[in-house]
Amino acid sequence: MYGLLGGLLPEVMALYNLRHVDRGAKPQWVGSSFYWIVTVVMVFIGAGTPVLYQQIGVNINELMAIHLGMATPILITTMTKEKPKLD
Repeated sequence: MYGLLGGLLPEVMALYNLRHVDRGAKPQWVGSSFYWIVTVVMVFIGAGTPVLYQQIGVNINELMAIHLGMATPILITTMTKEKPKLD
């Protein structure tokens, strides 16, 4: 459950940052079913990471589970970004 909470935190913050945007100026992705499906998948990946750690015998506390749940989707997002090309 703590991993799930951690996985939710980055998404809640992204939506929270839109609170001052005018209704007509909100990004279209907020209403996209694709966005929400990917978001749910990433939250569950974040929730699964602490479970995986526990399965392999690593003892983690609640705070670490939140941290792992939060960090996993962010790390995956960072890994998938295109690197700048150096000439």
